[in-house]
Amino acid sequence: MFEFVRKHNKLLQVILFLLIFPSFVLFGIQGYNHFTGDGNLAAKVDGIPISREQLDAAERQQVASMQQALGGNADAAALDTPQMRMRTLDAMVRQALLQVAVNKQHLQVGDDAVRQAILQIPQVAALRNKDGSFDVAAFRKLIQEQGMTTGQFEDSVRGQLLMQQAQGGLADNALGSRTVAAQLVDWRTQTRSVRVAQFQAADFAKDVQPDAAQVQAYYKAHLDEFRVPEKATIQYVVFSAAQLESGVQITPQQEQAYYDAHKAEFNSPEQRRASHILITLPPKPTSAQVAQAQAKAEAIAAQLRKDPAEFAQLARKDSQDPGTATSGGDLGWFTPDAMVKPVSDAVFGLHKVGEIAGPVRSQFGFHVVELTGIRPAETKTLAQARAEIDTALRKQQADKQFTEESDKFGSMVYEDSRSYDKVAARLHLQVQNATDVTEQPRSGDPATDPLASPAFVKALFGKLSVRDRRNIPSLQIAPNVLASGRIVSLQPAATLSFAQAQDRARQMLVQQMAAQRAIQAGEQALAQARAGKAQPQWGPTQQLSLAQSQSSVPQPVIEAVFRADVDKLPQLLGVALPGQGYALVSVDAVTHAKPGTEELAAQQATLNQILGQAYEQAYVDSLKKEYGVKIFYKPGENTSG
Repeated sequence: MFEFVRKHNKLLQVILFLLIFPSFVLFGIQGYNHFTGDGNLAAKVDGIPISREQLDAAERQQVASMQQALGGNADAAALDTPQMRMRTLDAMVRQALLQVAVNKQHLQVGDDAVRQAILQIPQVAALRNKDGSFDVAAFRKLIQEQGMTTGQFEDSVRGQLLMQQAQGGLADNALGSRTVAAQLVDWRTQTRSVRVAQFQAADFAKDVQPDAAQVQAYYKAHLDEFRVPEKATIQYVVFSAAQLESGVQITPQQEQAYYDAHKAEFNSPEQRRASHILITLPPKPTSAQVAQAQAKAEAIAAQLRKDPAEFAQLARKDSQDPGTATSGGDLGWFTPDAMVKPVSDAVFGLHKVGEIAGPVRSQFGFHVVELTGIRPAETKTLAQARAEIDTALRKQQADKQFTEESDKFGSMVYEDSRSYDKVAARLHLQVQNATDVTEQPRSGDPATDPLASPAFVKALFGKLSVRDRRNIPSLQIAPNVLASGRIVSLQPAATLSFAQAQDRARQMLVQQMAAQRAIQAGEQALAQARAGKAQPQWGPTQQLSLAQSQSSVPQPVIEAVFRADVDKLPQLLGVALPGQGYALVSVDAVTHAKPGTEELAAQQATLNQILGQAYEQAYVDSLKKEYGVKIFYKPGENTSG
């Protein structure tokens, strides 16, 4: 809304992060202080300990949340690595430092600023009823789905605003060179005319005939290429709260009781619709700028009081709010606490549709407002709220039943350790089978597929599980989701014999030798062309640009073309393409595009962002020196001790 989005774009990204990784950022200073022991530490910040359990929990939640966000595109193994865990710890330390700075500087953020920040989150802003009003119930549901109450979420946003205060707007003050920005835009948008002569490995393959001894030597030198991983056939069961929801029966008495106990949740406060014309002020206006903006706003207000019908036309002409000017200044429907306070007070102080108020001043400038609609407060009836109530009750009861039965699940998979028949019958579960399971977690969502859970797969291939072929202990693979698995049979890891791998080894060796010959031929052709003795068989002229994808030209060739010194043309280059061959390139001409103002501004903004990040990192480094940080965790260590 207004200038807020432009000034706080980074904050909005951080708040969006809250919606994806809530538990990762909610531990806070209070969370650190829950751990009071001296051992088993991952780090200390200003004497405040971060335990390895907290690091492990944050990392698990981060992996689970990213898998949930990315779905089938998530690579669990790539997410759960020592390097990723170290980055998680760095983020925890950074947050702790900023929170320490907030506490020691006694910073504060008002409720109005928190509300405005929340309303700028795209996911929240999109929560609208069919009539355009804000959907309070959908907002509560969104926050609950992240495992938080609305109060916790507001506290999280407040914390992020405080930490932004602590950094003092360092990123906003970063100004990159316009000259450098122009050079980068030119480099990215220019086109280079090239001709390419390709020496493909496939063209040399027919002349490559390795003998048996060469093939066997290749096989022996590349045994890892012919190694087959350990594979298991397994059985497993999954027990989750979601499975229990379908069996929950809701009675009318329960619905009525829930409705009576949560009636406030089904209240819709009075909403109003308004339009505004904004005359903006700079962040730190002079008295002359304030007077000039106010005079203009007062003139507009006086004109509108004479003829209110001109409001939309004047908004399109004079309003400096790009988000609403084109729609005649329409702000849509909003509640008193969902709008900038001076504007809200003015709108809710009017009595009739069509009345004009203002100008009123906010942090964005001067507003002239028109009341365009009034929607009285109302309360949903039980019938209107029934579907929402039933969903909440089913989840509530399923979660309670899951908590009660989870110990039973754990006991039964442990006690009857070579079968899942009893636990499946007792809890109405399906015993599932999987073949060719390896130690590499597969892509997917652990909440629905335990084989996508690194922790589950690691336990499955643990020493005792492999040796005894018994059920692994009940393991939480996602919130309110437990699983257990058992290896039924195991095919050990092995290296294919030469007889088994001979054909594949020959193909790989032929490809390698053909590529080497292609590279040799290409290098000879480059030397002859540079000496002026002979020219290769060039392909047609192509226009290459970093801004446009060139699927027909290998990426290493494009990179070499744009690294080339083009002060003197034509420029001849040679690019080895491992496994494919060689490309001989002639860079013949460079065409410079004329960048537009918007493109230069975008590049300038990117430079400013990079510099801002550098400033912020320097600030965090200074906090480390001031408050003291000790890192005990080493990449590769088991955080859970």
